[in-house]
Amino acid sequence: MANIKVLVGSTYGNASQIAEDCTDQLQRLGHDAVLLSEPTYEQVVEDTEVLLICTSTVGQGEVPANLLPLYCQLKDRAPVLSHVRFGLIALGDSSYETYAEGGKQMNELMHDLQAKPLGQALYIDSCETPDADEEAASWIDVWATKL
Repeated sequence: MANIKVLVGSTYGNASQIAEDCTDQLQRLGHDAVLLSEPTYEQVVEDTEVLLICTSTVGQGEVPANLLPLYCQLKDRAPVLSHVRFGLIALGDSSYETYAEGGKQMNELMHDLQAKPLGQALYIDSCETPDADEEAASWIDVWATKL
């Protein structure tokens, strides 16, 4: 089973709740999953096999404040993460031009750092998805088979 670090970027708690649920679900599936609500650079670059990033978007399309320091450090230091596999769940509202931009930025950064995506990212649109938790749980069931 995989060792998974779940990174969360959340302002109002929606992404945090989904990240907690995903962490619990991965643990029930037999994986060693730990939730990092204030992730640090060291936690991500040291001994990481798999990352699951669960983030919302704030302001004019920014990464949430609790994930922003990590995002900036990864962008500035540019470590090679070619040994890391990752998944992404991005929450957003398609009525805004910056729909899920925080997740898109994290996804692009992971690609730039040579991390390997495990399947397609999940973008949850609050305008079209009445139950984000259910959508994420279904995605995790499929995503976990790729581990």
